Amino acid sequence: MAIIRSIYWEQNNQEELVYKFPFNNVTLGSVLTVNESQEAFFYKSGTLCDSFTAGRHVLSSANLPILQKLINLPSGGETTFTAEVWFVSKLDKRNMFWGAGGLRVIDPYFQIPIKLSARGQYGIRISDGGLFLKRLIGTIGFASTDLIEEQFRSDVVEAVKISIAKFMKDNGVNINELGTEYKALAKTISKELQLSFDEYGVQLLNFNVEDISFDENDKGYQTVMEGIAEQAKLSKLGVSYLQQKQIDIAQTAAGNEGAGTFMGIGMGLGMGNNLGNMVSDSIRQSGVAAPPPPPQLPSYYIAQNGQTFGPYSIDILQGMIQRKEMTGTTYVYKVGGKEWIFAENDPDIARILSLLMPPPPPPTM
Repeated sequence: MAIIRSIYWEQNNQEELVYKFPFNNVTLGSVLTVNESQEAFFYKSGTLCDSFTAGRHVLSSANLPILQKLINLPSGGETTFTAEVWFVSKLDKRNMFWGAGGLRVIDPYFQIPIKLSARGQYGIRISDGGLFLKRLIGTIGFASTDLIEEQFRSDVVEAVKISIAKFMKDNGVNINELGTEYKALAKTISKELQLSFDEYGVQLLNFNVEDISFDENDKGYQTVMEGIAEQAKLSKLGVSYLQQKQIDIAQTAAGNEGAGTFMGIGMGLGMGNNLGNMVSDSIRQSGVAAPPPPPQLPSYYIAQNGQTFGPYSIDILQGMIQRKEMTGTTYVYKVGGKEWIFAENDPDIARILSLLMPPPPPPTM
């Protein structure tokens, strides 16, 4: 077998990420050439021994210290030794596409699941070649950007799903306003996704969101849009959603007898009068007692698959129990409570479970 005296990677394809030098009979005195956009790694029996950055390196026992310890290389002569030489590209890889469809996120205001799809682009750079080879490449000998896209597809989808819901909640953004927040949202997703990339020695570059679309036939989407429209209408009048509900209750209680009075309330709203005083005065004049404020439903966090979700109101939990998305042994934490407990140990949830999930039948004799 010919003795190798020149080791290099003539990279012709920018999509290639790694290259395994095809020979392993290396000789002291051989010349290793590493380009500016590359890094070279020496392996012996599967163990990473030494690495070389850009430059022209004449191999000797002096610049292969770890390999020297493993195989006791002589200090002179043209001794041949076996070693695998890998090259890793340090070039930026941009314009890599990502897409996530059929995602369901919880609207933070109405606490309703919404179905959406999102897409965009990102780039990567291998920041730690040794870690990249160890965690991702193994012994396959070749990798391209296609491998990255395939390997991290599920991580991208999960980061997008988590980040959109978190961004909407933290910034008070509804689904109608997301279209103006792509840049800020991309930063949130990028921060979440980089945690996954760090485990493989990869740096995430220029992550962006190009589009987020919603399934207009989705009932959750329709309900939230109706709620947003109602909220916007009431906001123009200076009325909150809760106040509107109280007005509706008062109108029903007053009946026909107070219809003229409440018509005056509507005219007053258009003139910008103070709603609270007007409602109170009008109800008092009609002889009807003001309705009490609606009771606050308890809210809960739930723990699933090592993550915390919520808080959800008790009626949302009822729907999750009906859909079998949670059971009596799901851990819950009541807002204002002190500790995590099984759902079946909470009195309010236990009542729902007893109605929807009867106990098992007695054993047959």
